[in-house]
Amino acid sequence: MSELHGTDAPAGPGIDNPSRHDTGWHPRDAAWVTWVALLPILLLILSVLAAAVEGNRWPLIDDVVLTWLFAGFVGLVVFVPAILVSLFGATALKRRFRFGRRLASIGSAAVVLVVAVLAYNIVADTVALAGQHDPSSSELSFSPLAACVVLIPYVAIAALNGYVIVRLWRRAL
Repeated sequence: MSELHGTDAPAGPGIDNPSRHDTGWHPRDAAWVTWVALLPILLLILSVLAAAVEGNRWPLIDDVVLTWLFAGFVGLVVFVPAILVSLFGATALKRRFRFGRRLASIGSAAVVLVVAVLAYNIVADTVALAGQHDPSSSELSFSPLAACVVLIPYVAIAALNGYVIVRLWRRAL
C-alpha cells in the first residue's frame, strides 16, 4: 500500500483513485443513485398499471393517470439519457468515486430540471385554462386538485434527486 497516496495502488496521471476511506464512499451511495435514477421509469410502469385497473371509473383519477402516462412516454426522450448518466455514475462510484459522483450528479440535476419544466407547464396550463375550460373539448384541463395530484410524484422525484446530489457531495473531496 502506498503511504503517499493512501491507495492500494499508486495513482497515475489523470487517474482518480483515492482510497474509499478518504472519499467517504459508502456502498449505499450506489444503491441510492440507482433507485432514485429509476423512479421516472417506475412511475411510468405504475401509471400503465393504474390505467389498466382504473378503467374510466373516476374522471379525476383518469385525468391524472393519463397525464402521468403522457408525461412518462414523452418524457422518456429526456429522462432516459439522464437516467443512463446517473446509472453510469452509480457503477463508477466504487472504483472512481469522484468521477462517479460527477456523473451521478449531472444525471440527477438533469432529472430535476426536466421535472421543474414539467411542473411549470402543468401549473401554467392549470392556471391559464382554469376559467376557460370548454366541457365539449377533448383537451385535458385540470382542476387545481388534479394538478396537485399529478405533481406529487414529480415533486418527490425532484426532491430525492436533490437529496442524492447533496448526499454525494457531502463526502470528503
